[in-house]
Amino acid sequence: MNTRHEPDRLHEDQDCIIIYVGKLADNPHWSFPTHKHDDLHEIIYVNEGQGSFTIDGTKHSAQKGDVLVYNKGTLHEERSDPEFPLSTFYCGFRFKEGTRVNNDWVVPPGSDPVVRANRYSEEIRSLMQTMFNEFSIREEGYNSISHHLLNAVLLIINRMSHHQRTANEIVRSNTLAESIKDYLDTNYRQNIKLKDLADQFHIDFYYLIHMYKNCYGTSPYHYLIQRRMGEATRLLVSTKKKVWEISKLVGYENPNYFTILFTKTVGESPRSFRKRNQKDMFGDPSN
Repeated sequence: MNTRHEPDRLHEDQDCIIIYVGKLADNPHWSFPTHKHDDLHEIIYVNEGQGSFTIDGTKHSAQKGDVLVYNKGTLHEERSDPEFPLSTFYCGFRFKEGTRVNNDWVVPPGSDPVVRANRYSEEIRSLMQTMFNEFSIREEGYNSISHHLLNAVLLIINRMSHHQRTANEIVRSNTLAESIKDYLDTNYRQNIKLKDLADQFHIDFYYLIHMYKNCYGTSPYHYLIQRRMGEATRLLVSTKKKVWEISKLVGYENPNYFTILFTKTVGESPRSFRKRNQKDMFGDPSN
């Protein structure tokens, strides 16, 4: 491990102060027991290899291109994979007092502390490498250069984290939409109210509609109608049940309302649909 520390002085034109910059290279047995930094944030870029990280009690793995972010006060434990030794760049810093009164963090609290490799990873690697070089050589102006490099790293991490949160939200929304669709497919005969459906899945009513429509291109209300009418067409063609019976079987107590909805959805009345399709299926009785 090679760590360079910055002398304890403030620069009035800076909104963050770098405490140390370092590099860990290819030690298969490297590990760091549980610890935290109450007065600084830390960023780790995985340059090569793999490692396991326990962050606030949750185990994570990280590999090439991933970025680990420890907001100050975050408990963490680190361990290199002996078969694929870690090589990392890391940086510890704090924000200048008064610049981050309400958001003194690198990634928002509750966000994933491991920002996964994506198309910005190579930029992070290059910036961290240059920042390490500047702290190693310490030529004139290295501190200002390093400060700008760190600001660029923070901006790109924010971008990467935002994209990751957005992607995760899409996955969660699609999974939730699938669960709601499964529920509607199973319980379409019941008297389902969307407000009750939103409460059952512990989500906002308007979010339910927006999320479901984004996934399936239609609202849960219209999908429920389509599901019921699809079942009604099957019953009209394959059984001799009366229209009012079919109306109840697909969730409508009022057969007149069912007929209106069916006609609007399918394009013809239930009786007309039955007559045309049963004739096609069973043959014309006049023949």
